[in-house]
Amino acid sequence: RSSGINAEYGGPRLCDVLKHYGWSEEKYPEAKHIWVDGLDFGPDGTPYGASILIEKAMDPRQDVILALTMNGETLPRDHGYPVRLVAPGVVGARNVKWVGNMTISHEESHSHWQRRDYKGFNPSIDWHNVDFDNKTAVSIQNQPINSMVCDPLNGETITVLPGNKIPLRGYAYSGAGAKVIRVDVTLDG
Repeated sequence: RSSGINAEYGGPRLCDVLKHYGWSEEKYPEAKHIWVDGLDFGPDGTPYGASILIEKAMDPRQDVILALTMNGETLPRDHGYPVRLVAPGVVGARNVKWVGNMTISHEESHSHWQRRDYKGFNPSIDWHNVDFDNKTAVSIQNQPINSMVCDPLNGETITVLPGNKIPLRGYAYSGAGAKVIRVDVTLDG
């Protein structure tokens, strides 16, 4: 079983399925990624696809599963029936729905959504100077830090405390169990 933010998924662990079919890291040390292709297709006719790191998939503590159920019921069609890859802590784009094919490879998937989308860039990169083929454009794997200020509310009048401090309350979380060390807040975006 694996829990998502809004659901509990059930199905076999991917590491157990791969072991059942004879795969092991010792037999294939060059393997670094598992490509997962869905049964849905983009405008160019290629399947939606992504890849996750083999070390994530093969670690039984990571609970990467091939989901067959959601909240104790058969996986609904809108959520990936008949099979969905669920990799907790990994950005949602890598949790492929409608799984049709999986490939073990030494490199990440060649899918558009792996190679040319869902990338992490330095803040100086924008649409005018982006280079998706550059090796420094890293594919996002782990869910990035997300945070939200809950108090004060938008439009609320605030009181500035001594030392020019403003009290804030909110939350922050990250994927893959990474600890959130700090959250920086600016008033100018």
